[in-house]
Amino acid sequence: MIPTIKLHNGIEMPCVGQGTYPMTGDTLHDALKYALDCGCTLFDTAHNYPNEASIGEQFAKIFKTTGYRRNDVFITSKIGDRLDRNGMPTGFYFYNSDSCPDHNHRENVFRQVYSSMKKLRTDYIDLLLIHWPYNDCLEEIWSAMEELYRKGDVRAIGVSNHRPRHLMRIMASASVTPMVNQIYVSPLNTQCDTLAFCRKENIVCEAYSPLMFLKKKHPFTDSDAIDAICRKYGKTPGQIVLRWDIQNNVIPIPKAASKHHIEANYNIFDFELTDDEMNLISSFNEDFQYLPESVYCPAY
Repeated sequence: MIPTIKLHNGIEMPCVGQGTYPMTGDTLHDALKYALDCGCTLFDTAHNYPNEASIGEQFAKIFKTTGYRRNDVFITSKIGDRLDRNGMPTGFYFYNSDSCPDHNHRENVFRQVYSSMKKLRTDYIDLLLIHWPYNDCLEEIWSAMEELYRKGDVRAIGVSNHRPRHLMRIMASASVTPMVNQIYVSPLNTQCDTLAFCRKENIVCEAYSPLMFLKKKHPFTDSDAIDAICRKYGKTPGQIVLRWDIQNNVIPIPKAASKHHIEANYNIFDFELTDDEMNLISSFNEDFQYLPESVYCPAY
């Protein structure tokens, strides 16, 4: 089994997971099954992803035909804005603007969560996140999430793409401190300040798209020193990066569809990077941001 990290409310969360966006149908079914067979039980989605219903359908098939059950998996979902066909926010939810038809943000949170639960075919969500720090109503959103947490509809609550200033804003009025912050972390963006703040406040960090940067030509991908580390451990650059995440106490959630890549993503527990190797990997930092934060969250 994959090791777990204990959240500050006592919930055990797997230390590595599987991204699902935008997989659906048979591709999604096989990816979920391959991941489970590798010991992965953490799966990430969101209300505005087009695959929550397919995830519910494919898990139902897997639970019916295998020994896996709902309580064997840890499902993360997120509340957030409606996206257009290019993945850009439309300002439909969580804005105090004319583009938002319903300014009852609390009810929007409840509607999204219960919609996600219905599509996922579950009566609870293991971890619920705010997708972005929606500036107009951040405290109101968090208050609604606390209600869902106290009711038992969600087992843990947290945020995504939040900087320390956003977390401090939530914590100033919260009765429950966020348990998780899902952010973009990679050797090209080590997020040192955010990670340090979260460690201080006992907030666990996740890394979405942790291997995306490997698809671009960069000094990391051309580094003889990284090649030497790969040869030393008999691992790929992706496996080295995922191990770097775990040793930084960050939960990586890479997305993969093929059996080969999924197996590789979880074959990272038979070696340990040295301090010098960890520092070398971190030295490639250039504060590269994968998503345009100001576009997704105005006044970010």
